Amino acid sequence: MARRFPRPAADTREILGALREQAIAAVLRTPGLLALSLALGAATWLFVTEAENPTQAGLFPVRIPVTYVNVGDDLAVANDLGSVALRIEAPVDRWDSLSPSNFEASVDLAGRTAREQSVPVRAEVGGARGVRILAVAPPAISVNLEEVVSRIIPVEPRLVGALPFGYEAGEAVPERLTVEISGPDSLVALARSAVAEINVAGLTVGFGQTVELTPRGEGGGRIRGLVLEPSSVGVEVGVRRAAVTKTVPLAVELLGEPAAGYRVSGVAVRPGVARVEGAIEALRGLGELPLGAVRLDGAAADIRVALAPSLPEGVAAPGGPGEAEVVVTIEPVAGTTVVVVVPEAGGVPDGLAADFGDQVVTVVLDGPLPLLNGLETGDVRAEVDADGLAPEEAGEAAVRVAAPDGVTVREWRPARLSVTLTPARDEG
Repeated sequence: MARRFPRPAADTREILGALREQAIAAVLRTPGLLALSLALGAATWLFVTEAENPTQAGLFPVRIPVTYVNVGDDLAVANDLGSVALRIEAPVDRWDSLSPSNFEASVDLAGRTAREQSVPVRAEVGGARGVRILAVAPPAISVNLEEVVSRIIPVEPRLVGALPFGYEAGEAVPERLTVEISGPDSLVALARSAVAEINVAGLTVGFGQTVELTPRGEGGGRIRGLVLEPSSVGVEVGVRRAAVTKTVPLAVELLGEPAAGYRVSGVAVRPGVARVEGAIEALRGLGELPLGAVRLDGAAADIRVALAPSLPEGVAAPGGPGEAEVVVTIEPVAGTTVVVVVPEAGGVPDGLAADFGDQVVTVVLDGPLPLLNGLETGDVRAEVDADGLAPEEAGEAAVRVAAPDGVTVREWRPARLSVTLTPARDEG
C-alpha cells in the first residue's frame, strides 16, 4: 500500500483562513479594539510619511498683498493696505511648488466706521494640502476708512509716442469733456484730471480710439482707489503732414571767362546757407538753393554782387529769402616766359665802345601772365660793367639783369660775357 503525504500549501491556506475568521469575530465582539487598530494604523502611516517627507517651518519668501472685504456702501478705504509676511509650515517637497496665489491676506471691515483704525489681518491657504500658516507679520494693519464722495473732473487727452518724421498730431478731441470720480474724500480732493493716454507712435493718418481713463493729481501722478464713471472715453486724433525745416547751402553759377591771363581763384557767399521749410516731399531732394548766375565776361578784378535765392514750389524761407553777397575773386595767372636780350655796357670810358660781337643774353622770367604778355623791347635789360677793361683787348665781365616791377627774374645765361673795348667811330 502506497504512503500518502499531506499537502502543505493547502493546509497553510486553511490555517490563515481560520485565523482571519477568528480575528474578525474578535473585533466584532470588541468595537474598542477596532478603533484602536485604526488609530494605530493612522499613526503608523503618519510616522512613515514624516520620516520620508518631514515638515519644515519658515518664512514664505514673498510678501502677500492685503485686500479688504465687507466695506460699507458709504465708506471707502483711503490708504494703501500694503502687504504682510507669512510664517508657514509645509512638507519639504511642497515648498518649491508654493506661489503667492496659494495665500490670501485680508481685513474684514464689517461694522467699521469712518476713521483710521487698526484691523487684524486674516490669512488663508488655498490649493495646497498640508500647508499651515503659523504667524502673520504684522498681525494687524492701519486702515483709514473715509466717507465716499464724488465730483466732476475734466478729461485730459495726452499723446504718447513719436510720430514718423514729417508728421505732426493735431488736436486730440475726447467725446466728452468731463467724468465723475468717486472714492475716499481725501483722494477725491487730490484728483485734478482724468487722463486718456493715446499712443500715436508710427501713425501717419488720423484715427479714433476708446481709451481707459486714469485719475491723476497736480504733479501728474496716478491716484489709486478712485472710481471713474465712465471709466473710458473715445478720443479722435488728427495726424497731418508737418512743415519740416532744413538748412541747405546757397549755390552760384559762373558764366563766361575772365580776361586773358586771369583766373577765378575763389567764390565766397555770405551767408553761405539758408534755412527753409516745407513738406518733407519737397525738401527730400533739395540739396542746395540756386542764387543765379554771375557773368565774368573778361573780368580782370574781383566781382561783388547781391543775389536772392530762388525757392522751388512748396518751399518757403522763414522771414523771407533775403539776399546773399557773392564775391568772385579774380587773380592773374602765374606763368613763365623766356626773352632774349641784347646786352648793354656800362662804365665804358669816353672815346671807346663795347663790342659784344653776336653774343646775347637769354633771360627766364616768372610773373603774372598779363605782365609777361605785355613786355616790350627794352623792358628787360642785361647790363655788363666794362669799367677796368683794357682797350683793344678782349675781357670778361659779369651780366646783371633788370626787369619791371611784378616780374621775377628766375635765371639768365650766360652769366658772364666777353667784351672788347674799341675806339668809338665818329658818326659825323
